[in-house]
Amino acid sequence: MTILAVDTTTRSCSAAVVSKSGLLAEIILDNDQTHARHLMKMIDQVLELAGISLNTLDGFAVTRGPGSFTGLRIGLSSIKGLGRATGKPIVAVSSLKALATQVGPVPMTIFALIDAYRKEVYLAGYRYEKDRLKRVIPETVVGPEKVLAMVQGPAVFVGNGAVTYRRVLVENLGESAHFTQDLQNTIRAATVARIALSRLESEGCDAADITPVYLRKSDAEINLG
Repeated sequence: MTILAVDTTTRSCSAAVVSKSGLLAEIILDNDQTHARHLMKMIDQVLELAGISLNTLDGFAVTRGPGSFTGLRIGLSSIKGLGRATGKPIVAVSSLKALATQVGPVPMTIFALIDAYRKEVYLAGYRYEKDRLKRVIPETVVGPEKVLAMVQGPAVFVGNGAVTYRRVLVENLGESAHFTQDLQNTIRAATVARIALSRLESEGCDAADITPVYLRKSDAEINLG
């Protein structure tokens, strides 16, 4: 089984082709340019690098948020279009779960944080139980001070929100605050694909059933209000 996965949740943009035997190809781009400018080219390139054609894929995976409103729309619309064109199933993956997965098994709560700007973060908490990652704090959007109130004991923080508020976390939590290596703070399409592979046969759905998770109003809606 081989799938194409993409992530456009944050500033970074990535595409990967993964099979049950492992990673075949992956491209990650991180700059200030819109994902719409690069994503389809990246998809073409990663398929070529993997030696896979679009029609021979078994399905697709995409991050469904939370994250950038514009980024989510670009990623979801692109994968929905490919799903409709090929008739192949799609698996939508939480961007926060993808980040937590990249940490790997640790004996503490994993806080996945994506910078939501406006002095807020998208957050979810996870723990490993019998080698399975389980969400213990639901996805939400909060200010950094509320993140502090959620921490009970040692915790590891991952994501660009952890980078943005690292100083605040360290000053208030001291040695209870742990952080990942820099590369783990960027969502990888390969991680999204790995999560989706185990779910594709049982949970794969049609493009029409995939919806984004925003958690809050867009900046445009907030400004209008």
